[in-house]
Amino acid sequence: MKKVLPYLCISVLIFLLPLLFLYIGFISPAKAGNSSPFIRMTVCTALGFMLTALITRYIHPYTGLAGLDSAKLNLGFTIAILLAVFVEFVTFGNSTVAPHMEGLVQKNKDGAGEYFYGYIKYVYMIGQALIAVRTFVHSALLGALKAIMKHS
Repeated sequence: MKKVLPYLCISVLIFLLPLLFLYIGFISPAKAGNSSPFIRMTVCTALGFMLTALITRYIHPYTGLAGLDSAKLNLGFTIAILLAVFVEFVTFGNSTVAPHMEGLVQKNKDGAGEYFYGYIKYVYMIGQALIAVRTFVHSALLGALKAIMKHS
């Protein structure tokens, strides 16, 4: 029970990290009406994926929650990332970001920008979902290993 607070705090961090990059890369340019946020969107998508993946993979030894006990932490990561993906899905469909992205697609018609601006939001969400799948599988494997060791 004493590990619940660290699990919760780290999971909240993992929930907020992709949302920070979502705001910097997608919401802020939409509010400002930037006509070419190509670099900002690319960098925030890459950083959001890499930092979330690295933190969820390598934070365990630094928190003292490593080993077989990290199955619960990985399950918390999975839930946090799936909640973040849901918030991203809702954000990409809201009245600020959706028209801006559609405008960028129309502005860059007949070029590579049409496909970039049309699919970058899916790349962002799928990257986060892949991390959630990895943490869930890792949690399941650790949980199964813990159960096997407990019964042997």
